[in-house]
Amino acid sequence: MEPIVAVMLILGCDHSMMVCRQSARPVEHYASVESCEADRDIQVRFVDDYPMAVGECIKVPALDAGQKVVIDWRLDATNGLLANARLRDTGQMTAEAAMPSEAGGV
Repeated sequence: MEPIVAVMLILGCDHSMMVCRQSARPVEHYASVESCEADRDIQVRFVDDYPMAVGECIKVPALDAGQKVVIDWRLDATNGLLANARLRDTGQMTAEAAMPSEAGGV
């Protein structure tokens, strides 16, 4: 099995590109960024849940067995998709927040 070097993130958006969600399609894995980019335009055309779709190929950091990757993304001022992958922080949560019982609700 070849190592995963890149993943394709596809977002479906409304007409204004103000509301975007990750496509329901499974994230595609690729052995190279180049092979991902060659497939991107075709894969974006298959998104039919939304009027607009954008896609980006993201290089994945080297992974050890059991490690996970998180993809951070945003749209820039020209509606271009900016995304990067980082290793998921698997550290334990060290603090909890709770609303005091005396606080009034709305």
